[in-house]
Amino acid sequence: MSAPLLIGVCADVTQQGAHAFHQAGDKYLRALSVTSPNVAPIIIPAFFHELSAAAQEALLGTLDGLMLTGSYSNLHPSYYQQSLKEGDDASRDPHRDASNWALLELAMAKKLPILAICRGFQELNVYFGGSLHHRIHEVEGLMDHREDKSRPIEEQYAPAHPVKLLTGGYLAKWFSPNTSIEVNSIHMQGVDRLGKGLHIEAQSEDGLVEAFSLDDYPFLLAVQWHPEWKPQQYPQNAQIIQGFINTCSAVKAQGKIG
Repeated sequence: MSAPLLIGVCADVTQQGAHAFHQAGDKYLRALSVTSPNVAPIIIPAFFHELSAAAQEALLGTLDGLMLTGSYSNLHPSYYQQSLKEGDDASRDPHRDASNWALLELAMAKKLPILAICRGFQELNVYFGGSLHHRIHEVEGLMDHREDKSRPIEEQYAPAHPVKLLTGGYLAKWFSPNTSIEVNSIHMQGVDRLGKGLHIEAQSEDGLVEAFSLDDYPFLLAVQWHPEWKPQQYPQNAQIIQGFINTCSAVKAQGKIG
């Protein structure tokens, strides 16, 4: 077996009692290791921006890919030049906000393959100059994309609606000849203005952007849904995680997309 792939997974900062913890969701870490036994997930603490330049270089120099996860927190709207809306009760994580901005800057300079999920999808859109809807369900013409929190977790993460796959993208290639797939839907925010240089990969029936990639970059794919949820049970989720892992492996072995 070849040397294992080291894939960085960003952390959130959560408060537990009197102490702060840096943590990443079990489902993200296990999705990587369950899909491939040759992957070692590495949790990146949410103070990457506070590390010395030498420490940042050393950490990212060991990685073969980067996953930006979903989160209970939302990106602060100041990152896309907006203020908090009246009655905004979303949780915030300023540590993750600042850490991931610095992390993205260096990861992209190193051309690391990147897979972004949910909050990570939203972060990337804003990083490239886009903006977000605060509450999709309050926007005329858009569906309610939130999960029903009164239902069991298995039902919350079950496929909720189809997304159309646009031609020319990674998803269209991976799922060919299918032109749409069923995805789960567990988010309140979403793309308003798409960031510069981003290519739409998938859209929901109401026209909301559900996935995008980056033009002229070795590999960057961001999805609004949660493909990390039980890939061993949902083939469409496994395909995305496996596609990311395969790309990381190809970049490591050959320096190009396989």
